[in-house]
Amino acid sequence: MSGQVLLVTGATGGLGGAIVPRLAARGDRLLLVGRDKDRLAELEAAHGAPGRVETLTADVSDPEGARSAAEEAVTRYGRLDGLVHLVGAFKAGPLFLMDADAYEQTLRANFLSAVTATQAALPHLGQGARLVFFTTPLADEPLPALSAYAASKAALVAWARSIAHELKRGGVHVNVISMTMADTPDKRAARPDLNFDHTIAPDLVARAVAFLTSEEADGLYGAVVPVLGRFEFRSDLSGPPR
Repeated sequence: MSGQVLLVTGATGGLGGAIVPRLAARGDRLLLVGRDKDRLAELEAAHGAPGRVETLTADVSDPEGARSAAEEAVTRYGRLDGLVHLVGAFKAGPLFLMDADAYEQTLRANFLSAVTATQAALPHLGQGARLVFFTTPLADEPLPALSAYAASKAALVAWARSIAHELKRGGVHVNVISMTMADTPDKRAARPDLNFDHTIAPDLVARAVAFLTSEEADGLYGAVVPVLGRFEFRSDLSGPPR
């Protein structure tokens, strides 16, 4: 299913550098959207091609910014076939140190931005369109001090599964990738003592995105696809790892 026009929101994050070249190599035309102008410039220098891979500075968590991004994709490429929504934020901390603003900001980044981006894209989408979102296994098994992050991703999954039922009547596929921390140079620099055996290579996530935006995934509506690598939850009750 090459040659699609896809809006990639949050392209300046850690996964953009892997997802963009894989989709572009397939022949898709991409509009990469983000708030970080410098990072967008880097993506354009590495992968940009007029009429094939272009960039736009916009905040899709704002309804007007989301509408302008979707309309710009149609203006530049003539149509819009899908959305790969990479916008997100991570917030950790115990409840007594997390004020309401921290919860609201996390919810806006991880859930409400998907709502506004999708509402903006929908009027331009037709039969066979693809929407891809991202969650975490913590949405199902939240851990201490991650309540804001886990709750925001759980909201995203429930919403995505709900709208999948609505939109499949029009042939629109809504699916979610569940992933753990991506193994990126930035993460390794920030957390040098972390065991990266349980992280996931961005290229493996990019392959899943390519699958979910292809005809190979025609049977999937509202699926949560785990791309977790060797990640696992552990308990002392299960004994030492083997």
